[in-house]
Amino acid sequence: MLRAPRRPRNPSRTPTGGTTLASPARQRLDYAALRTLTALAALLPRRALPALGRGLGALVWRWRLYRTAVVRDNLRHAFGATHDDAARDAIAAGFFRHFGTNLMEFLLLGRLSRGQLREWVDIEGLEHYHAAAADGRGVLLVTGHFGNWEVLAARLGAEGIPVTFLGKSQSNPQADRMLADLRARAGVRIIRSGGPLKEMVTALRRGEVIGLAADQDAGPDGYFTTFLGRPASFYRGAAYFSWKLQAPVISGMIFRLPDGRHRLELGPPYRPEPGWDEATAVARLTEIFAQRLEEAVRRAPDQYFWTHRRWKTRPPEESA
Repeated sequence: MLRAPRRPRNPSRTPTGGTTLASPARQRLDYAALRTLTALAALLPRRALPALGRGLGALVWRWRLYRTAVVRDNLRHAFGATHDDAARDAIAAGFFRHFGTNLMEFLLLGRLSRGQLREWVDIEGLEHYHAAAADGRGVLLVTGHFGNWEVLAARLGAEGIPVTFLGKSQSNPQADRMLADLRARAGVRIIRSGGPLKEMVTALRRGEVIGLAADQDAGPDGYFTTFLGRPASFYRGAAYFSWKLQAPVISGMIFRLPDGRHRLELGPPYRPEPGWDEATAVARLTEIFAQRLEEAVRRAPDQYFWTHRRWKTRPPEESA
């Protein structure tokens, strides 16, 4: 077990302070591209969208248009000891096809009924959610940027589960409003991280589900544990709130299947043991999540979000 740095002032806050702002011209270009894709998604038949997404992703990889060096570096850290360059590049190519498909599926979500979502996405482990929710303390659902996490959120809503996700604002205000509107059409509610925590705490005390994508680099205030063979900084918020409010935690990972459908897997609930202090709870609960995330990534490595610099922050002992 690796040492935990100091507790952050606000456990739900984005440690990096948000996304670096792009230039106004770049923001306008990105927003125009998003509007164009959204309009295209509205015109095309539903079944054509995944193929379009795969094609766009393949072009991004082939022409090295977006963060391909970061993807290769991440894969080298994760699988350098077990996969050669060609095998890692095959994972990278698969990831970009997957990511393009994710985007088009997200744009499709607002067109799907609850019944269509239930047919499209199977759920395994729903009994774990019901067990966690039984005591009425609310449930913390931790997931990662794995599979199609946007579909995960919508599918839970289609099941009648009252879920609200904690998420940070995008640096592009126009795109942020548009994405929020698309999520709202799919029945997904968002609370902004870094803001007041009262809304989240109130929802938990009402017995609702708070979802957190807790897998990205959490900066120097995160908890360091081993992920894919290398120390990585994880957000402490889910573990902290579980300890503070005695709310159970479940993990949720969604896998894209070969036939284009999805399977959402909910894990058994876990919670702080009696007598644990904050540091122990953060360590034990974060390590459980890191292990479950790693198991999912090893099962389907092309479905993880490799464009994020996952090992950017190094533990203090490495820089000493």
